[in-house]
Amino acid sequence: MNKKRYSHLGAIFLLVSLSACTGGVKDDQQASEYNSELGVRYLQQGRLKLANEKLRKALAQNPNSAQSNHYFALLQQRLGLNNQADSHFQKAIKITPNDPELRNNYGSFLCKTDRPQAAVDQFLTAIKNPLYSTPEFAYTNAGICLRKASNTNDTQAEKYFLLALKKRISFPSALLELAKLYGDQGNKGKSQEFITRYRNVTQ
Repeated sequence: MNKKRYSHLGAIFLLVSLSACTGGVKDDQQASEYNSELGVRYLQQGRLKLANEKLRKALAQNPNSAQSNHYFALLQQRLGLNNQADSHFQKAIKITPNDPELRNNYGSFLCKTDRPQAAVDQFLTAIKNPLYSTPEFAYTNAGICLRKASNTNDTQAEKYFLLALKKRISFPSALLELAKLYGDQGNKGKSQEFITRYRNVTQ
């Protein structure tokens, strides 16, 4: 009888222990998410020291959080630590390859670090996701990046800016970029048209 009773108690203890372990993992994940959200808020406010503290804590609590790696990459980019930023962007993409916001942000990073074609690939991957709510950003970014790489890419860049306006007819960034593009080509009439549209939107 005693052996059975102790065996039963042992089983209960094991179940409680496993439950506690599972709870601990969930708690760490929730805490990581909370610190990650705090970190990106501090980053947006320009409070980089606090952002670094919270995002490092988030990664310590859950190193495989795509969100924490994404936000930490943005912080490293802001700090000019491009190798670290690239590493964390890539890790985040391995965890959640279909996140369009992540792809768009990584594309922006690649463009700023003089890798235009790789950047455009990221923007186009973001656009392919039907759940992406702001594809006009990625289209405009792709056009900007192509123009930055070479003026010979103006035709394709123009297409991307116009596609951005198809998604959102009054998107200010695309209107402004088209005004610049036509101005650079010497097409004053078209340039003025888009400047006017831009001013009407941004008033």
